[in-house]
Amino acid sequence: MWTVDKRSYLVPSLLAFLVHVAVVLLLAGHWFDQADPRELKPRHIQAQMVDLGAVSQALEKQTEQARRAEEARKKAEQRKLNEREQAQEKQRQQELAAQDKAKKAEQAQEQKVRDEQAAKEKSIKEAEQKAETQRQQKEQAEVLAKAKAAEAKAVAESKQKAQEQAKLAAEKKKQVEDLAKAAAGKKKLADDQAKVAAEKKKQADDQAKAAAEKKKQADVAAKAKAETEAKRVAEAKRKQEEQQRKDADKARELAQFEKELAQEQQRMAADRASQQLMVSMTDYINGELSRNWRISSAFRDGMEAVVEIRLFPSGEVDSANLVKSSGDSGFDNAAVQAVFKVDRFVRVAEVDPLTFERNLRKFRVKFRPEGLRW
Repeated sequence: MWTVDKRSYLVPSLLAFLVHVAVVLLLAGHWFDQADPRELKPRHIQAQMVDLGAVSQALEKQTEQARRAEEARKKAEQRKLNEREQAQEKQRQQELAAQDKAKKAEQAQEQKVRDEQAAKEKSIKEAEQKAETQRQQKEQAEVLAKAKAAEAKAVAESKQKAQEQAKLAAEKKKQVEDLAKAAAGKKKLADDQAKVAAEKKKQADDQAKAAAEKKKQADVAAKAKAETEAKRVAEAKRKQEEQQRKDADKARELAQFEKELAQEQQRMAADRASQQLMVSMTDYINGELSRNWRISSAFRDGMEAVVEIRLFPSGEVDSANLVKSSGDSGFDNAAVQAVFKVDRFVRVAEVDPLTFERNLRKFRVKFRPEGLRW
């Protein structure tokens, strides 16, 4: 709001007053000369008519011109002061925004470094655990393989020994049978030998039966050992598969973590870009409104009107409604008309739909004589 310095009228008014006093004194002297009864005869008389009205008008015109010139000078100085203050405020806001942006970028970078270091340490630890598990599994497999080989060798040796004994018994049985056949023609002479042969045959049968039973027991033992070994191998395989499943789960969790981390980094980058865009867009909209806002000298500091603005995605003004009055209808109308005079904020059409819906579809602006505020 412009103010008029009353002191600017003091000098012209005083000057006009002194001029009028001088004119009155001159006229008073003329009147006194006419009232003198003495007759004066000057040697040379020059008479000149003075138009006092014209003199007064000229003086008033000069006074008015001086007042207007002084008022114009004051207004120009006030306008320059306002422009300088607005420029300083805008520069300060830009510096604060730049500092905030730099601080957030530094914090984001530090967090990223910490997250990468934690992920790296976690990967190294998991790799070491995996290597240790594989080493233990390898040692267990080697022990099981050696035990299996030893048991298989023992079973094979036992089986071979039983087969040899059975073969020997069979050979003895055959010998006895051959002797029995040879002694058939000599039964009388060979009764004692036949008895002996029968006894030997019985012993051989018993030995063969014992060998067969022993072989059967060896087969049962070998089968039991084989089943036990199969169970051990199956259990080892199950544990290995379980470990592989756990490793796969950990790998999936790590991949999911890395994916979520990448998404979070992308989101943060998008937020930073959106914030930068909104700073630029706020300055742009304030500039458009300021250029179309006609500020009257009747507006006073401290007045404030809040206008809610709705835009289309193209940047065209949908509506502008006064939501808080300053108490001065002229001030309020000037604020609303400033929005409609812009008609279209061209750069708003460049904003992505999500940012537009969040920040620019509807917003409020505070109109103050000292500057616009969001």
